[in-house]
Amino acid sequence: MDHVTILKRAWNNVWRYRALWVFGIILALTTGSGGTETASSARDGGNNRDRSIAGLRLPDDFSVELGDGIRQELEELDRLFSREIPPQVVSTIIAVVIGLLCIGILLFVVGRIARYVAETSLIGMVDKHEETGKQQSVRQGFRMGWSRAAWRLFLIDLAVDLPVALTFILLFALAFAPLLLWTGRSTGLGTVGTVSTIGLFFTVVFLAIVVGAALSLLKRFFRCACVLDGLGVVESIRRGWAMVRQNLKDAGLMWLIMIGVNLAWMLVMVPIGALLFGVGAVMGGGPALLAGKWAESAFGGAAAWILGGAVGIPIFLAVVVAPLVFLGGLREIFQSSTWTLTYRELRALEQLEPEQLAESVA
Repeated sequence: MDHVTILKRAWNNVWRYRALWVFGIILALTTGSGGTETASSARDGGNNRDRSIAGLRLPDDFSVELGDGIRQELEELDRLFSREIPPQVVSTIIAVVIGLLCIGILLFVVGRIARYVAETSLIGMVDKHEETGKQQSVRQGFRMGWSRAAWRLFLIDLAVDLPVALTFILLFALAFAPLLLWTGRSTGLGTVGTVSTIGLFFTVVFLAIVVGAALSLLKRFFRCACVLDGLGVVESIRRGWAMVRQNLKDAGLMWLIMIGVNLAWMLVMVPIGALLFGVGAVMGGGPALLAGKWAESAFGGAAAWILGGAVGIPIFLAVVVAPLVFLGGLREIFQSSTWTLTYRELRALEQLEPEQLAESVA
């Protein structure tokens, strides 16, 4: 198998097959999204009310550092939370939280559906282009994606990921089991249990890395077998496993190449992300400060901060997130095209070998 030719054809699909961009962006939004959560807490070290507001211990020069305006807002919050909250407000807060949870669940479900539809569309559109030489439209791509194959892709992930997750939960539980030796009276046994837990923990982590790496290769072939060959869940898993096992050298080499490509992508995206972050901070921070200053003179109080954030944050997200999502979509197209073309090439080689054997016998 010519790995270089496959990579070139996949690259051509990224730049010349524009209809794939829509599905690549959808896939980037539904698989590459992530976030970080931060939390902070502070405790009041004494009863000095002058240096503590809303449970936060403040330095003596607080008003100099942050300004009298912020101090007044915190004092208002302190007085607000020191009073008893009316039952109507509590009911409203609970209703809002429940509503947000429902919206979150709905967005999660919609995101999962969009992910499998987009993945099915990418595989089918690349395959159709290889067969006919014609590019499919976005509408045709959605028709390909909205099919039983997309549902089967979900079931394949469920059939593979769920047993693996349960197995490793059990393995990690067994790895921490030796710590129960501390419940006895022997310090020596407790120490042995701790050492055993450390060794078992890192062993399970290493095993998880190996299994995850293997599944990252196998699942690509499972999905291609499902979409390209129209197989069911179990048949797709069997077909993909047989394809990798019979072509381990070619499939493994392509997997190593893609690891190198992903590492290079990460190195390139670090300066690009830093540049976008700086540009976004400048372009979003300027309008935010202007809007905040205007709102402070017009309304004052917290309204200035809210309006400034409402103006600056969307600009910042548009400058930073939109290009990153687009580039992530191109990356998803390249990966999907590469593995689709790899599967097609290996399947063609399998069909060619019996013909060559029959010709040699004849």
